[in-house]
This record gives sequence, C-alpha cells and structure tokens, in this order.
Amino acid sequence: MKNFSADDVQEIVEKKEAEYKKLEEEYSYLKEEYGDLKSENDELQVRHERFKKEIAALKREKNTLMKANATVLGFYREDCGKMDDLQKLNKKLVKSNKTANRDFFILAAAYVATLVLMIYLFIR
Repeated sequence: MKNFSADDVQEIVEKKEAEYKKLEEEYSYLKEEYGDLKSENDELQVRHERFKKEIAALKREKNTLMKANATVLGFYREDCGKMDDLQKLNKKLVKSNKTANRDFFILAAAYVATLVLMIYLFIR
C-alpha cells in the first residue's frame, strides 16, 4: 500500500476534476451535435417520404406514357400499312395512265392518218 500526501491527493483530485470538466464539455458538445443530427435526420426522413411519393407519381406517369406510346405506335403501323397500300394503288394507276396515254396517242395518230387519207382521197 502506498501512502499519499495531502499535496499528492490534491494534485490527483485536480487532475481528475480537469478530466471530468473536459469529459463534461465533450458530453455537452456531443449532446448538442446529437440534437443537430437528429433534426437533420428528421428533415431527411421527410424528404425521403416526399421523394418516394414523387417516384410513385413518376412511375404512374411513365406507365401512362408507355400505354400512350404503344397506342400511337399502333396507329403509326396501321397508317404505314395504309400508305403502302396507297403506294401500290398509285403505281397501278400510274402504269394504267401510261398505258391509256399510249393508247390515246396511237388512236389519235390513227385518226389523223385516217383524216389525212380521207382528205387526200376526197381531193383527188
């Protein structure tokens, strides 16, 4: 066993009191920091809930847009099929028109030739 003098005891007590004050200050700081972090956490929780609601709304909007896109794409494909049919019909009409024009000019040439022949025969 060690005997301590009054000065040694006083010195030890002062050291322990200084440590206690330091620990008390650190505790106060940490308590204050905890309060700040808790309020920040609460704010973040509120933002998290708001973002979850926004995400749900965006997912609903995405689904709606996907359905609308599918509908528009269906109309587009349908219209493309109609346009292909119209192009085929147009090609047939152009071909028929060319044939009709050729036949018309052949008939016109035959008519002119017949008219010239009749005039020639009439004059003679």
